[in-house]
Amino acid sequence: MPPQGIVPSDTATAVSAGATPLTPLRMGKFKASIAITRESWALLKQDKEIMWFPVLSAIASLVALIVLAGVFYFAVLGSDVQKFKQLESEVDGFSYVILFVYYLVMFFILNFFQAGIYIIVHGRFLGQDLGFSDGMKGATENIGKIFVWSVISATVGVVLRAIADRSKLIGKIVAFFLGAAWGILTYFSLPSLIIGKTSVMNSFKESASVIRKTWGETIIINVGTNLFFTMLTFVGLALAIGVAVLVPTFVVIMGLIVLFIIYAIALSVISSALGSIFKLAIYEYATTGKIPSGFSPELVQHAISGK
Repeated sequence: MPPQGIVPSDTATAVSAGATPLTPLRMGKFKASIAITRESWALLKQDKEIMWFPVLSAIASLVALIVLAGVFYFAVLGSDVQKFKQLESEVDGFSYVILFVYYLVMFFILNFFQAGIYIIVHGRFLGQDLGFSDGMKGATENIGKIFVWSVISATVGVVLRAIADRSKLIGKIVAFFLGAAWGILTYFSLPSLIIGKTSVMNSFKESASVIRKTWGETIIINVGTNLFFTMLTFVGLALAIGVAVLVPTFVVIMGLIVLFIIYAIALSVISSALGSIFKLAIYEYATTGKIPSGFSPELVQHAISGK
């Protein structure tokens, strides 16, 4: 019997051996999005602790934002808001320095907790049952790479902002397309750093290589998955509005607002977790030729081949 985890199934063996693989599923992009979401959800149910990572990421980002704002207001401005314009005129690029620090902190938090998800999901692909502490430990062990990658991301973000500020229209258009290209080319860079154990420089190359194989279908299916959760959000909003119209009391309306906020946050957390699972599944297949445990071979090949 084959070992549990990433199983070298007939499909995977065929891919790695250069033989003809199974015929990918032929289905619409939205239907494929639903199927992939369903299979990612099945894996998420086995490792529910994954959902703590986007929650903690959001909380840490909020706390960091408050701390940064406090330090900036009291330590830099000396509790004088008017001093900001003075500093901006005296120190060349002062606003960009502030923006860089903000981007660096936010990217680092996002990447750190994202890395924790990848550690746990990859363990599941290998047949392991890792816990929350394992994900945190794995992310901590890669903290140097995560920091360097965050510095690069923050630098690119500031450069794009500077380009956008050059012109009210042209600069913004150029920055938008450059930002989109950067996001696509580096889509798999973090999985490459954390799971592929590559260097920061090689992670760019591997991400670009995986994107060349998967970019069309991967982007389309991700858009479809996001559309699916957007539809769920609007359905929840429509139901809340409908109840509010039928029972227009203050208590009911306030209760609906609270429930909808909780509902929207829950959908965001689940969507983030599922997106990370699917991204790693595609990365695993594209780099090793093996079908991650829990995913249909034909469906994964559909995302790779686009047929």
